[in-house]
Amino acid sequence: MRAIELLIRALARIGVALAAASLLGSMLLIGYSVVMRYFANHPIPWVDELAGYLLVASVMLAAADALFHGEHIRVDILVDRLSARGRHVAATIGLLAVLAAAALLAVEGADMVAFSRMVGLKSNGYLAVPMWIPQTLVPVGAVLMGMTAIACLVAAWRAGPPEAPGGSEPPGPE
Repeated sequence: MRAIELLIRALARIGVALAAASLLGSMLLIGYSVVMRYFANHPIPWVDELAGYLLVASVMLAAADALFHGEHIRVDILVDRLSARGRHVAATIGLLAVLAAAALLAVEGADMVAFSRMVGLKSNGYLAVPMWIPQTLVPVGAVLMGMTAIACLVAAWRAGPPEAPGGSEPPGPE
């Protein structure tokens, strides 16, 4: 099982690296567009569309790594008031919610991609991109996030509740 966790962690690192590259690419494209618009008086109309796709890539591909590092949003003011066992239970419930949301995103995202391919849906912008290409980021990111949630749940199960001998704080592989 440790080998699977290492594989998922490596995939999450690849995802966050691709997300960082997407953000950097988006920043460079937008900077280029600003320079061309205001200094060369030659706007680049397709930049906004491509920057939007890169933003989706950065969000969907970075989510799994954020989950591994416990950086997803939670209501700390409530969780911090719980006992160690309560924090463990709350974190486990949170991971189950992430897993359910990831499963829903993966299934619905795959259906969306299949439909877009079937009807030949293209973007309305200047690029006329086949929509299934950027839409594929949704199920891919969701599957990666779901695998990460499972790895965190398994790690929490192995660690056991905090009051048990050798127990730990809230679940997660870290």
